[in-house]
Amino acid sequence: MELRHIRYFIRVAELLHFTRAAESLYVAQPTLSIHIQQLEEEIGCPLFERGRTLRLTESGRLFLDRAREAVRSIERGKEEIADLQGLLRGSLSIGLSYLFGTKIPGILATYSSAHPDIHLSVKLGTSHDIEEDVLNRSVDIGFAFLPPESDEVEYETLFSDEVILAVPKNHPFAKRTQISVRELNGLPVILPSRGFSLRRHIDIYFAKEKIFPKVLLEISDVSALLAVAETGLAGAITARWAASGHPGLHVISLSDASFCRSVGILRHRRVPLSAAGRAFVKLIKAHFERAYPA
Repeated sequence: MELRHIRYFIRVAELLHFTRAAESLYVAQPTLSIHIQQLEEEIGCPLFERGRTLRLTESGRLFLDRAREAVRSIERGKEEIADLQGLLRGSLSIGLSYLFGTKIPGILATYSSAHPDIHLSVKLGTSHDIEEDVLNRSVDIGFAFLPPESDEVEYETLFSDEVILAVPKNHPFAKRTQISVRELNGLPVILPSRGFSLRRHIDIYFAKEKIFPKVLLEISDVSALLAVAETGLAGAITARWAASGHPGLHVISLSDASFCRSVGILRHRRVPLSAAGRAFVKLIKAHFERAYPA
């Protein structure tokens, strides 16, 4: 029994007309009729009642259900094989906001070890940059602050992160775990550069609450921002996640500020994710579920 016989039978059963079925399948009508007759001979009974109108026999109705199941199963098998091949070789491009760029080298290494023949390319940028890269398809997956601006980008939250003040050990606030956001007025600080999603969030909140810290320095690189703070120049306003792992800094919560940002995965709404991409998403979600348990 050939797969094309089954596909031909399904199409005739759907249209109940040999000529229209042949046209839709791009085969000659006599050729289609011969294939259906061969299928009926192999099964051992007629599948259609041929008269003024074409109808399925009871056997034909029963076989139609099984034929559709068989074709679906074969299609799933082809998809699974394609997925397997996609994990054995291929490429994956990832866009990371600068915050992510400081924190997931270990995840990249784990993925590359598990899938050594997948070529990984990583691009760093602001959250806005990453969203644009997802939209123009220059990256397959993005990781950035949420929510994206475009409806064409779908997203999934990985975790929410608190905006904090990270101060050097010799800072006047170094013994405190929490301060009022009002205490930032006139306080020397280091901020992310303008154009960053986190900086926009900070500026909007400060303008709304009339908070005016003394901005000594603006830096576009998260690692550099925290390194300068560690020298003792001033405290840095950044995400708690970014400041973790810097023993020379003390993290202080801002008690009366609704200063949380969600961070997550960006994907183009109309572009299916490859097997390589799904494997990476699964890995990074497992990592953050351990780091930020519900």
